[in-house]
Amino acid sequence: MSGALITAYRAFNKILKHLPVEESLPDMLLHIIELTEKTFNHRQTSILLFDKNTQKFTPFTNKKRHQLSRERFMINPTKIHFESICSKNKIIISQHITTNNEYREYYSLKSINHLNSCYGLPILSSRNKVLGIIYSHCPQHSLMSDEEYELFEMAATVCSISIEKNIKEQELEYMASYDPLTNIWNRRAFYRQIKMAINNIQHKNEYIIVFYIDINKFKMINDQYGHRFGDRVLKKYASKLQCFNNENTGVARLGGDEFVIYSEVKTLIEANIKKKSILSELNKIEIDEIIITASIGSHCIHANNIKETNIDSMINHADMSMYKEKHLSRSCVL
Repeated sequence: MSGALITAYRAFNKILKHLPVEESLPDMLLHIIELTEKTFNHRQTSILLFDKNTQKFTPFTNKKRHQLSRERFMINPTKIHFESICSKNKIIISQHITTNNEYREYYSLKSINHLNSCYGLPILSSRNKVLGIIYSHCPQHSLMSDEEYELFEMAATVCSISIEKNIKEQELEYMASYDPLTNIWNRRAFYRQIKMAINNIQHKNEYIIVFYIDINKFKMINDQYGHRFGDRVLKKYASKLQCFNNENTGVARLGGDEFVIYSEVKTLIEANIKKKSILSELNKIEIDEIIITASIGSHCIHANNIKETNIDSMINHADMSMYKEKHLSRSCVL
C-alpha cells in the first residue's frame, strides 16, 4: 500500500470521527471532494445527489465554495436515469468525453481543465439504495489505478454514511415537529415558531393574532362513524388550514380536534379579515355527504403589550373566545 493511500485512509478516518459533530452534510461532502482531489491532484471530483421524490440527480454545491459546481461538472445530470444505475454496484460511467455527444456543451471546460474522461461510482445506502453518484474526472488517456479505485470506493462509502446520517436527522426532526396524522406542526413546533413571530412583531410594531379552532360535535362523529372517519375529518381540516401557511402565518394541531393558528398582521381590520377567511374555508366541510362544521375563536395582541402575556395565555384567550362563539351559535339555532 502506497504512502498516498495510507494518508488518504487516515484522512477519511478523521472525517468519520468528526461526523457526529460536523455542522452539515454540505461541509462533509466538501471535505470528501477536497480530500480525494488533494490525494490525487490530477483528478477532479464531483457529486450528484439523488432526490427520491423527483427521481432525479442534482449536482452537489456548497455556498462556501460555489466554484465546485459548474466548473467541475463534466456530466449532464439530466441525461442520467435512475433505472440505469439501480442494480449496479461497480463503476457506472467510464467513457471518453471527446467521443460522446452528451458532453458537447462541456468541450470548452474540457479544454481548459484538460479533462477527457470520467469514472463514476454509485453512493449506496446500508440497504443498497442509491443515494447519489460520485465522479472522478480524468486527464486524457488516464486510467484509474487499483489504488485510485480503492480511494474512490472509500470516498463513496464516507459519502453514504454522511448522507444517511443527514436523512436520519431530518426524519427525527420531522417526527419531533410534525403531527403524524395530519402532517402539520405539533404543539412543540408551534410554540417554537410563535416565539420567533412574537420577536418579529416587536421590531415591526404590529399585531399577532391567535386562532383556536374546534370541530363541532367531533366526539359524536367518532362514536357514530368510527375513528377512521374521524381521522379523515382531521386530515381534511388540516389540509384546509395548510393553505394559510406562509412566512407570517403558522398552523398546528394541539391534539384531538383542536387546531391553532398564529398570524402576524398590521391592523385589527386585517386580523378580522383573516378570521373571516379561515372560517369561510372551514365552514360546512362535506365528507361522504356528511356535513361537518367548526367553531373559531381569536385573540389579538399588539407588540406593545406582548411582554405582559405569554403563549399559553394567548391560546387560552383564543380558546375562551371560541367557546363563546360556539355558545352563541347554539343559542341562535335555538
